[in-house]
Amino acid sequence: MGKVKVIPEEKVKAAEEFLSGTSSLRKLANRYNVHHSSVEKWVTVYRAFGPDGFFTGGNNNYYPDPLKKEAVETYLSTKRSMHDICSQYKIRSLSQLQDWIDKYRHAEQ
Repeated sequence: MGKVKVIPEEKVKAAEEFLSGTSSLRKLANRYNVHHSSVEKWVTVYRAFGPDGFFTGGNNNYYPDPLKKEAVETYLSTKRSMHDICSQYKIRSLSQLQDWIDKYRHAEQ
């Protein structure tokens, strides 16, 4: 499957359909011809930033060190999902949080 470009308006619609319970991740993924993890990411962005989260530029986000530490410690101590932590701390990417977790664990050794 080649890379599919989904416009922001469609991402908003997909996230809203999922959150309202009218469609599943897999059904939405099939509709937009993407992997279900892409739809999960759209939902995470929507929960954290609302519809506006899809219309911002591709600029890198800056996260202060105390926020990174708090997000990692919350994840490790509560065992909440990474999606929940990203939504709470307004982190755009699961991979960004995972990177911080890996660095935190490596520093503990």
